[in-house]
Amino acid sequence: MTAFDLLLAQGIAAAKAGNKSAARRLLSEAVRRNPDSEAAWIWLSAVLETPQGRALCLRRVLALNPDNRAAQQGLAALEKVEPGPVLVAQPLPRPAVQPAPGAPARRLQPQRTLALGGVVRQQRFWQIAVACLAVVALSLVTLLAYATFNGSSPPEPESLAAVIPSPTLAPRGTLRPTFTATPTHTRPPTDTPSPTDTPSPTPTHTHTDTPSPTDTPTLAPAPRPTLPPRTWDPRLDSLGVRVEAAPVAPGQPYWRLVDARWTDERQSGGKHSIYVEVLDPHGNRIVGQPVTFEWASDSLILPVEDRPPPDWGVNFPMYNVLGSYAASVCGAPSDRVVGMGLGTAETPYFTVHTCFYLTFRRVER
Repeated sequence: MTAFDLLLAQGIAAAKAGNKSAARRLLSEAVRRNPDSEAAWIWLSAVLETPQGRALCLRRVLALNPDNRAAQQGLAALEKVEPGPVLVAQPLPRPAVQPAPGAPARRLQPQRTLALGGVVRQQRFWQIAVACLAVVALSLVTLLAYATFNGSSPPEPESLAAVIPSPTLAPRGTLRPTFTATPTHTRPPTDTPSPTDTPSPTPTHTHTDTPSPTDTPTLAPAPRPTLPPRTWDPRLDSLGVRVEAAPVAPGQPYWRLVDARWTDERQSGGKHSIYVEVLDPHGNRIVGQPVTFEWASDSLILPVEDRPPPDWGVNFPMYNVLGSYAASVCGAPSDRVVGMGLGTAETPYFTVHTCFYLTFRRVER
């Protein structure tokens, strides 16, 4: 029995036992090892949580065998959309007007009620406006009476002419003092001699025996390690793929994403995987290092395998569209790449075969 047969048998047994989490993990690895197995795809569709994931698996089965009755029936059931309930808007009840005490009960029309309310509001507005104008007029009359009976007599014209050459008179009721101009003889200013510059005494230097400071060597701070640069394919931005930086303290080792690339349908050549390499601080592959792949319904941990170049250490097949998958390295804080999946920027909701290539390296911030 091959490794694929063992994985398939264990996955089917877990699915029959109701352990969907273990079944998804085993069957995902089975389809990764043998993407042409109809049985593996059928059982994987039975343990997935989302209708979209089950539909993807069944479409894969029909791509391998268009006559598969189980896949046809399952896909038809998933794609059947039942119409939702029709909501009918009910008119709101109109409030009834309560009749006055002793008056015969009758209902007023809404239009007449609104008209009466407008007339009442208009009458109240004019009553308030008239009251305000009456208060203002009374205030003005009071001020004028006070200025007429209590104000002082206007100043004499001679005094005004001596002080203010302007013909403008001061307003009534304002007290203004009168001044008589008296000519004064002002002596011309005398030139005050400027003070002569007196030389300041030269300080005498007193020699004291002060010990000269010894030269103390200054230790330069140790240089901080330089983080390796990150190579980022600019097309990833248009796909909605991004990096969530690892939350680490200064000097703490972590997994840094140093390279991220993407290949379109033509460049991928029919492949549809996330390829990952994990390197030590010297740039060597770390065989056996686990890598975590996450999606909406589950996650899967795959180890880095010792594969000859140009094969990558981890090969995770994708079957869902953009925005479905995330990848990070286990064992220490790690940068996390999110938003990956099949499709392009022009067709983000189609399972167009594309690939992602990620390289993580262990560094210290």
